[in-house]
Amino acid sequence: MPARLADLTRALRNMGVNVEKPRSGSHYRAVRGGTVYPIPAHNGPKTEITDTYIRGVCRAFGLDEDELRKLL
Repeated sequence: MPARLADLTRALRNMGVNVEKPRSGSHYRAVRGGTVYPIPAHNGPKTEITDTYIRGVCRAFGLDEDELRKLL
């Protein structure tokens, strides 16, 4: 189930992953340690993030997808 970027940002911060706004362009960046994962958000915080990117961010940071979805 897709989630809005604002909700995903809040859930990721609760799991220790910081989400940075773009300096230019439309891709936000999920960052923890040396790992960076781009999140396309052409409509800012209101953008619906697809399941593909939610699964990808979980894989990139070693997060449990079920735990992340509970926080959304």
